Amino acid sequence: MNFNGSYHFEKSVKDIWESLNNPEVLKKCINGCEEFIEKEKNNFFLKIKVKIGPINASFQGNLTLKNVNPPHSYTIEAIGNAGQLGGAKGKVNINLTEKNKLTYLNYDATTNINGKIAQLGSRLIDGTVKKNTNIFFDNFNRFLNQDKSNNNQTLTAKNNEKNLISNNKFKKKYLYFLLIIFLIIFILINYE
Repeated sequence: MNFNGSYHFEKSVKDIWESLNNPEVLKKCINGCEEFIEKEKNNFFLKIKVKIGPINASFQGNLTLKNVNPPHSYTIEAIGNAGQLGGAKGKVNINLTEKNKLTYLNYDATTNINGKIAQLGSRLIDGTVKKNTNIFFDNFNRFLNQDKSNNNQTLTAKNNEKNLISNNKFKKKYLYFLLIIFLIIFILINYE
């Protein structure tokens, strides 16, 4: 199955990239995400609970980031398993561009689903993918529009040099988490 779409945000490419690399942001934005753990650089383990029509499923999988080109693009490759319900493989290409003070996020995803989940039908799967994708981006947009002054005050209260170094390392890990979550969302949606 192939899916693609586009979203725009009233933030710079740099701001969007940093938020997409923040594990806390991704965890808040991905519905049903229980675990998102970096096993090694660009390789993550995740666990997500998803409702697909009448079925509640718990997916476990691995997510790998490839072709990382900050702050413009990357590729997410994921493999997920829902036990007896089946499994899925997916690949998502993400591109960020900035134009007229807006950042455009374009994605193109390809997935392969097997097992009982694949028998639910493409109509149900398509609907679930669209729903979960919209939920993620609605949550992400809500996060972006929060008052940033609270975050700035918190950082100022701490040691700025140590925080900047820690935040840069943290943001890289979050980028990977976001990519993994995004890919898992597409895989889970495709399972549905």
